[in-house]
Amino acid sequence: MNDLQIEKVIAQYVKNREYQRDYYRNRYNADEEFRTKAKENAKTYYINNIDKRKELYQTNKEYIQAKRRYRYWLKKDDLEGFKTKYPDDWDNFFNKID
Repeated sequence: MNDLQIEKVIAQYVKNREYQRDYYRNRYNADEEFRTKAKENAKTYYINNIDKRKELYQTNKEYIQAKRRYRYWLKKDDLEGFKTKYPDDWDNFFNKID
């Protein structure tokens, strides 16, 4: 693809996203019946799939906890402290970042 084709595709994408956003805001978001139906569907989906969420968390529990610790130390701007305090987490999950 040349530059003109790429620009055309990007312009079409942006135009389509704006249209979809306006369509949703004007057509569905203003409709109270649609909103209540959507809330009910979301609630029933959550209730029916709560075990899947728990299972997903349990399988990724170690990674999720390590990621939280990493973000905490990253926010403190002290990754060296994280590396020394949690060397296993660093080796298993985050060593490939640097």
